[in-house]
Amino acid sequence: MSTETVKKGAGGRPKIKLDTDQIRKLAELQCTKKEIAYVMGCSVDTLSRNYQDDIDAGAGMGKVKLRRAMFKNATEHNNATIQIWLSKQWLGMTDQPLNDEDNSILPWDDA
Repeated sequence: MSTETVKKGAGGRPKIKLDTDQIRKLAELQCTKKEIAYVMGCSVDTLSRNYQDDIDAGAGMGKVKLRRAMFKNATEHNNATIQIWLSKQWLGMTDQPLNDEDNSILPWDDA
């Protein structure tokens, strides 16, 4: 368990110890600062001032894990829905191709 002590300022509140591993795990689940503060028993301001790097690192890891899971579903499990979504998001594919010159929708060949 990794903890960090928040130092008491002049006339401030007493020191509190927050578990930075727990903060990162909650941020990894994409919890909001308000939710993390509630679980940790501190204010949102305390989190923002003293633990923003931990929150950012956790949130980033959560996004990486999600991307890995999506990519695995698309490539190893051949999930057509996620393949279509990723092709639109990452490859710029669309249902209605546009003409690059004037952004008009290309006509479909009826022949």
